[in-house]
Amino acid sequence: MSQIVKKSLQKFCKGRLHLYQQNDSKNWFWRTFLKEKKKYHVRSTGTDNLALAASIAETEYNKLRFQATTPDGTLAHGWDECERGFLNSLAHDASNRPSRVRNYKVKLGILAQYFRTYSIHTIKTKQIEEYLCWRKDTYKPPYKNYHSETVSNKTLRSDLLALRQVLKYAKREEWIKVLPDFPKLTVKPRPSGWFTSSEMVKLFKFTHEWMWQKDISSEESRRRAYVDCYIKWLVFTGMRIDEALEVRYQDVSVALDAKPRPCLFVTVRGGKLSYIKEPTEMIGLHGALSAFEQLKKVMYPLMNPRPTDLLFPLNPRDTVQMLLKATGLSLDESGQRRTAKSFRHTYIMNSLLHDVDVFVLAKNCRTSVDMIQAYYGSYLTARMKQTELTKMFARVKPVGDQEGD
Repeated sequence: MSQIVKKSLQKFCKGRLHLYQQNDSKNWFWRTFLKEKKKYHVRSTGTDNLALAASIAETEYNKLRFQATTPDGTLAHGWDECERGFLNSLAHDASNRPSRVRNYKVKLGILAQYFRTYSIHTIKTKQIEEYLCWRKDTYKPPYKNYHSETVSNKTLRSDLLALRQVLKYAKREEWIKVLPDFPKLTVKPRPSGWFTSSEMVKLFKFTHEWMWQKDISSEESRRRAYVDCYIKWLVFTGMRIDEALEVRYQDVSVALDAKPRPCLFVTVRGGKLSYIKEPTEMIGLHGALSAFEQLKKVMYPLMNPRPTDLLFPLNPRDTVQMLLKATGLSLDESGQRRTAKSFRHTYIMNSLLHDVDVFVLAKNCRTSVDMIQAYYGSYLTARMKQTELTKMFARVKPVGDQEGD
């Protein structure tokens, strides 16, 4: 491998800024020595035009020179240093799940594209507002979002949450004194799709025929039965998808003597909220118990599963979407897109329609009363709750039926 040789060296800013080319690139590079950090800072200008490269280099050099120290005269710290420190602090916290760290890495990868050239003490409210504009109007994701081409406020709030955590880390390290004010972004709760009773009957009838279809291999039959159990488990427990994928057989307790029908209880330990929620028990209705027993026969026909085995080691996301599309149930009556998340919403909606106390429901589903009211209350209509709304008049006779009329 040939050694990289610098050529065409140009000096600017009294020799403190060097502009040069390398034998493996036609573009100009610039470098300068930072006394505060005792190291060279090297960047590409991204152009082979000398005049343009000189302009870019001088602009970046001046920005870097004035950001190398804080107003107090102490050493400034860059974005990359803060990001590494924050991620290391996450890795050392045993309560953080790997999925949470991965989510932060994705967000930080986007934030770094904008804030990498900033020293951490220069990130103020104005820079954060400019980032939001860049994120909405300029940034191009590496893949196309099939839900929407616009960036929602919910996504932007998630970005700002990651940014706030990096700045909090810098404050703990005393690299900054105060956190900047963050713009307030309003997120309007949008209820997700759910299934009415007739739609669930339609889906279960289709999956039953699909599961017992003739002329399919035994392996394909097992795969389809697994998907059927997965759907029923979500519908009759109301669990989040990430929670269901973490349930092990040792977490399930069957209650055959329960009234009015046998059921089961599930100790929920996993899921994206496990780092802030302690393990709690959720109830699974009779349909969940049937799915649980069927699943054991499908996955372990000759022996009992080990206590540590997962109920659902694989997420059949694509197959569920195929079934919803095949049954014409991929959209609800208001045009909301349905996914496997809609099964949890169906459990909650049916509970509300059957007058389950909202506090009890919230505790069982590991959510809050406010969240249920915001996301599911908008679906309840006067027709749905006709009996509840008219029961106060059940014993009152109409005016025309009063005695003496």
